[in-house]
Amino acid sequence: MSENFPFSNFQELQQWHQGIKDANRNNIFCHCRNCSYEWMDSTFDATCSQCHSQDVETISSWQFPDD
Repeated sequence: MSENFPFSNFQELQQWHQGIKDANRNNIFCHCRNCSYEWMDSTFDATCSQCHSQDVETISSWQFPDD
């Protein structure tokens, strides 16, 4: 692997990606741009349950600071 590559092998990269998927499970903050409804979900392709809009902003909640 390249010296600039942060993982020593492909398996470590896969483990890192799995860790991100695990962190996102039920931890994606969703905000409907149409009706302003907000909820937590497990997918970045969420549809608003209130107005059925697909214009939804999604942010992984593990990216928010704890303080």
